[in-house]
Amino acid sequence: MAHQAGELIGGRYRLVLGSGRRWQARAEDTGAEVSLEWARSPSAQEAAEHAARFERERTEREQRQDAALRACPNLVFVDDVVAEEDVLWSVTRLVEGRTLSEDVSAYGPMTAESVEPVARDLLEALAAAHGAGIVHGALSPATVRLTGDGEALLTGFGAPADEHYLAPERDHGQHGDLFSLGATLHFALTGTPPVRPGSAAGDVGELRSLIARLLAEDPSQRPTAARALELLEPPPPPVQHIAPPTPGPAKPYSMAPVVGLVLAVGVLIAVIIGLGQSESSSDAGSGTSAESTSSEEETTSDSSESESSEEETVSAEETTAEADPTEEAFEAVQADTCLPIYVDTDGEWSATTPPDPVACNDDRAGVFLVVSTTMSADDCESASDDYTWWSYTGSSGTTTLCLDRVWVPRYCIPVTFNSDNTFYYGKDYAVECDGSDLPEGYSSTLLVTSVREASESCPHTPSWSFIADEGSSRVCLTLPA
Repeated sequence: MAHQAGELIGGRYRLVLGSGRRWQARAEDTGAEVSLEWARSPSAQEAAEHAARFERERTEREQRQDAALRACPNLVFVDDVVAEEDVLWSVTRLVEGRTLSEDVSAYGPMTAESVEPVARDLLEALAAAHGAGIVHGALSPATVRLTGDGEALLTGFGAPADEHYLAPERDHGQHGDLFSLGATLHFALTGTPPVRPGSAAGDVGELRSLIARLLAEDPSQRPTAARALELLEPPPPPVQHIAPPTPGPAKPYSMAPVVGLVLAVGVLIAVIIGLGQSESSSDAGSGTSAESTSSEEETTSDSSESESSEEETVSAEETTAEADPTEEAFEAVQADTCLPIYVDTDGEWSATTPPDPVACNDDRAGVFLVVSTTMSADDCESASDDYTWWSYTGSSGTTTLCLDRVWVPRYCIPVTFNSDNTFYYGKDYAVECDGSDLPEGYSSTLLVTSVREASESCPHTPSWSFIADEGSSRVCLTLPA
């Protein structure tokens, strides 16, 4: 099912960026940025009935969801449903990042140290949902989203369940959610779901005991989410009780030191009074001279302060006058807009300052979506392998644009082939297809022919491809004519 940017879904949501089943969109009435994902229903009638039932139950459902979100913000609930023929679109708040399934597929199983915070986030999310009377019913690696900030979000409420992660009793209650979580954590650590209930095969490290309890075949033997969270946390250190010191015997009170102190103070006061009278007498004749000197010093000080104030005013005016247009251009860029730029053969961006934004589906050799204007360069790179960055440092600091390439067919990128016919490519470059302007380190070019769902194959022969758009798209390439 092909969709494109600019398409209006249900008269309410305008598709902005994406491909396949997942899209970023904008609500027509509020302008809010949202995430859309579609799934096919058995029939148009069932899709319409599902959307109508969702609307009838909206008030009660939103009350429970609000209570759960107050307890844990790592929950992503479906806020709206749109039926178009036999397709159901689920609408949530804007969520970015890879699913756990995509992350493991791209990078392999995670370490126990990396999975532990994921487990903690998901257990906190389940505890909050269950506390509000909400059951997930379809928890799997595909419903866990890993953000660039290192958090794990629980999505997919009400989605069809994956049989590989469903409890053996086929229960969609809280006990079933805990089994599905154990199976999901098993996948994160090993790359596969568990073979049978109650087992934690493979290298699951320190989480083996917790996962085995979550996968218990008997539902009553599985811990609640709150109890599992306690099992995940290390026990607190033992409290050490330190006894207070034993008081010694009281010393007898004596007046002698007090009397001595009083006498000493009295002598000191008498000396001070005598000196004061002597100085008053000697200063009487020179009072006029002292006052004159003081007046001159005050005049000099006032003049100095006036000159300093004038210098500061001139300096402030000079600073105000020296505006930095490049810094202003970077600061004016807004997230979720697209810029017509690319890296040229010299390894520099094709523009010296950010140009005016264009439509994200604009027919150009280079188009980049501005993912964020607040991330640092390091945070941008760590958020996704798909991201790149463009920074400028001015008088007020550094502004970094975190960018994600929008892949446009009919243009070429530089590549270098390995001996096994695999290749690496310059994701930020745009080059002539005849290879006349290849950047250093690249030996050939490939033509972008289409952008398809990640699960689809490329139609051309010969063809090459790579996965983009946070794991949701396959970019197909071929040799240029």
